[in-house]
Amino acid sequence: MELVPVRCRIPELLKRINKNQQWLADKIGLPKQRISDIVHLRMDNISIKRAALLAYHLNCSIDDLFVWELR
Repeated sequence: MELVPVRCRIPELLKRINKNQQWLADKIGLPKQRISDIVHLRMDNISIKRAALLAYHLNCSIDDLFVWELR
């Protein structure tokens, strides 16, 4: 069994602070497409450093970025 992300919560976290994916991409220094890939779970994994940076700018914990499921 492994823990896998089943849904990304970044869009709702962005909505909570009235920002968009482009704003987040600019803050982190990534292309907007990369943020879209993260949101749509089109990447295998995300580094803890990048997750911490996302959480910092979204004012949440790393655990809040995704809904997780044990499979």
